[in-house]
Amino acid sequence: MYSRKNALETTLRAAALLLAVGTTNSAWADSRAVFMNFSDPGNPSEARVTIQFEDTAKPDGDPNKYRYVIATIPPGTDARQKRDIILSRLELNGFSVRASGDTGLILPRIDSKTKVYFNNGGTMENDVITCQAPMAGEVIFNGFFEPFTPDQQPAVFTAGLVTDVGQLACTISAAELNFQTEGPIICQTLFQRLAPQAPQYGAQVDCLGDRLHITFDPAYTTTNGGVAWGTTSPSEGCGGALAIDFPELRLHVDDLRIGQNTTVRVDGAEPQERIYVCYGLSTGDFYVPQFNLTIDLAAPVLVGSTLADGTGQGQLTLPIPPNPRLVGLDLAWQALTFDKISQVEPKTIR
Repeated sequence: MYSRKNALETTLRAAALLLAVGTTNSAWADSRAVFMNFSDPGNPSEARVTIQFEDTAKPDGDPNKYRYVIATIPPGTDARQKRDIILSRLELNGFSVRASGDTGLILPRIDSKTKVYFNNGGTMENDVITCQAPMAGEVIFNGFFEPFTPDQQPAVFTAGLVTDVGQLACTISAAELNFQTEGPIICQTLFQRLAPQAPQYGAQVDCLGDRLHITFDPAYTTTNGGVAWGTTSPSEGCGGALAIDFPELRLHVDDLRIGQNTTVRVDGAEPQERIYVCYGLSTGDFYVPQFNLTIDLAAPVLVGSTLADGTGQGQLTLPIPPNPRLVGLDLAWQALTFDKISQVEPKTIR
């Protein structure tokens, strides 16, 4: 990590570095129950919702990496009817699923290392997806959104999170955005309202363009954790996602300041297990075939490794070059072992 240019050049060598870390098979964790709850749709015409299941342990291009379930929602449908339509479509696609209350459903056995995405498909509603001890969540506003509802009221956009503390949600109307309703503008404004309150609920919120990335503290999601989202705009592109299972590795990166050392700490490894630490300029998906793991960095750079001590803790000290051009550079950090990955830790060089 020397400069923006060197960081980009280093990504070209990232694959080779990660391929050199060793070979073994990934250990699979248990499954989790996933809960979805729906509100009354407001779509004035037929709309389609999509539920996507992504096996994050499989590489891009694997035909079994994604499974899609599409449900058609007629106009005039209420929340319970919508739930029943989606439940029926999930059953037809081979999923074990059952109703929960008046407007919810349960998928009782979703494998770990799975991301569950729900795209509202222009149904003009608010939805929630939760599970026990999730790894992370996202609220997505992709594309341009019609700033008015069908009855010509300013559209409203919602983002929120759920932990054992309760549900935290923030809203913004198109009028407050001066009717500039592109996804990144919506997300940035919702981020400004949601992020300051999130730590009280045991969560951290980061704005990544057209989505809000939510990282959960496992101490606050022993029972329940998830995301909430929605809009009254009739446009498509609003959705939520939840990464099932919380990582056993926990990463902490101290402040990054030019000309000073930073300390990277990792907990949760096996004693004497090797821990690898990476950073990237953005999040994404990068498959490490030797470990059968997909990490959450688009172009990871391997910056070092260390052996865990007898308690499963590891620590690295890394120098930050005294280059003023690095100030303001955003980096996403992640740690991994042969069968585990940590959460993503965003940090900005100061």
